[in-house]
Amino acid sequence: MKKIVLFALMAMSLYGAGYSVGQVVPPLSLKDQFGHTTQLTTMPKTVIMAFEKATAATVNDYLATQNKGYLAQNNAVFIADISQMPSFIATTFALPKLRTYAHPILLIENEEEGLAFPAQEGKITVLHFDHNRVSGIDFVSNATELKKGIAP
Repeated sequence: MKKIVLFALMAMSLYGAGYSVGQVVPPLSLKDQFGHTTQLTTMPKTVIMAFEKATAATVNDYLATQNKGYLAQNNAVFIADISQMPSFIATTFALPKLRTYAHPILLIENEEEGLAFPAQEGKITVLHFDHNRVSGIDFVSNATELKKGIAP
């Protein structure tokens, strides 16, 4: 019983762990919803991350209402972590849905990469960078907070 409780506590502590302010994030190579690879050798000013379907929907709905090039104009990228999704679900349902969006969505498909980033249940993670060093982390819940996090 003690082992089960210890394992549960360790698992809960991982959710929400990850890079913190002051840490350097190494370069990333991620595919977008169309399978094109993007090399993030220098992190943009803002990285928006969604780890759940509902938070990804909030981000996608917000970005769909913005002008073409909104992310690039704000030196930002949107990353959706789909590493927890069964591959059948991802290829059959999620990716076709993501391809309907005009804005780029970078995808984390490797669970270890996803766990390296901070997350809070039900929240969108907004990471701010100075080159590759994390300079700030916000956890936002809605489009109004997201807008402030992207273009303060």
